[in-house]
Amino acid sequence: MTATSRFRYPLAALESLYGHRLEQARLDLARAQDRLDEQAAIRDRLRLALGQGHADWAAANAGAAGFDPARHIAVREALAAMRGRWEQARTQADALRAEVERCRDDLLQAHRRTEIVDRHKTQARREFDLDAARADQRQADAAWPTGRNRS
Repeated sequence: MTATSRFRYPLAALESLYGHRLEQARLDLARAQDRLDEQAAIRDRLRLALGQGHADWAAANAGAAGFDPARHIAVREALAAMRGRWEQARTQADALRAEVERCRDDLLQAHRRTEIVDRHKTQARREFDLDAARADQRQADAAWPTGRNRS
């Protein structure tokens, strides 16, 4: 059995395909990580805004006797809106983290496939070299004079 007949597809084509898939997996992971980083920055800004709002309302409560910001509907609505945005950002961040993990798994699988093709290439090269050495040995043996052919 020759090295070329062992495989269903040419190894060069598989190497090219898996190399392309590996690059795509790297790019997908980088894009997903960038989106996750952007989402983290948005969450940090929301956290700061929520903290600043609480600090402002607490300061307003301390400055005016009998003023309770929680009794004002505008304050409650603003707090509810900020918390809603915070929860939405947290949900999006969870989804982005799951996407980053999926991309990491895809990258790992692409690495494995590339390594498998490299091993197959190495094995095919060894088999080719071995077949060539055997063919050379057969030619050398055939050219060697035997006892019957001696003059």
